Amino acid sequence: MNEVNAVLGQWSWWYRTHNLKSQPQIMFRKPITMTWRRSVFSARSRSLSGGSEFFSGSGRVTMQQDEFSGIAVVTLDNPGKKNALSGSMMAEFEKITQRLEQWSSGKAVILSGHGGDFCTGVDLDLVRNILHSEGGQKMSLHLHDLMTRFANLPLISVAVIPGIAVGGGAELTTACDFRLMTPGAKIGFVQIKMGVVTGFGGGTRLTRIIGRSQALRMLCSGKVYRAEESKDMGLADDILSGKGDSIEDAKDWIKDNFPHNTEMTRQMKKIIIGASELDSRCSLQNERDIFVSTWGQSLHVDAVNSNIKHRE
Repeated sequence: MNEVNAVLGQWSWWYRTHNLKSQPQIMFRKPITMTWRRSVFSARSRSLSGGSEFFSGSGRVTMQQDEFSGIAVVTLDNPGKKNALSGSMMAEFEKITQRLEQWSSGKAVILSGHGGDFCTGVDLDLVRNILHSEGGQKMSLHLHDLMTRFANLPLISVAVIPGIAVGGGAELTTACDFRLMTPGAKIGFVQIKMGVVTGFGGGTRLTRIIGRSQALRMLCSGKVYRAEESKDMGLADDILSGKGDSIEDAKDWIKDNFPHNTEMTRQMKKIIIGASELDSRCSLQNERDIFVSTWGQSLHVDAVNSNIKHRE
């Protein structure tokens, strides 16, 4: 409770000091990554995450960046454990997220798993090592911060889900803008079966994605849903053909759905982040600031002179 009160106190201070009447231009001088919120949670995460027992274990997280397409591919890879997240993988994921935050020419990021599955949540070896309230707090604070940072990247984020995504693995998918499933894929929030609730912030994000009633049903049933069911509920955005390389299919899906200029796509994503994370007044201020930053710039001028608006 003290932690919660401290965060709420900090938020109250932030809101007062960013009152739009007195500082009308302050809201979006930097890209919206919820900088204040990240710094508060990061400080707490760092203070709690010391010790080799947390950031250790098997597996790895890798990233390939394609400067030509502007698409990065992040892969969870923990052989024999269906890509369950170890502490060392969480640390690598954080480093990769930091690199993506600094990737100014990037357009999109694909998150997937190696070897036919997406992710089965937290590695049980790690769970057993931190099976006490302090360990749960440590992991949850770290992962809430990390998932918020990943969700707020100015990149189109797509989870490509092969095989199974359960528990924390299902929560990981909610940190992405879109979820593409292979025909045989399954996803389930099975935490309730384990006597625990969502620990990565997935309950909050799931509710925003599919709505209160559907989220409550999904979380409380503990059911594992097939691809078609997930699409019907609004969690999966599309089902890949499954006939070829799912990552290449996802790249094609991104190119088809986001064909326009990389920088403008990033700016649109920042508007959506603002609408999701800020109150309406601050979100509108954010949108105005971004609009002004693009108005009259070379892309805008060229489009006006070419009469692009009235072309199909």
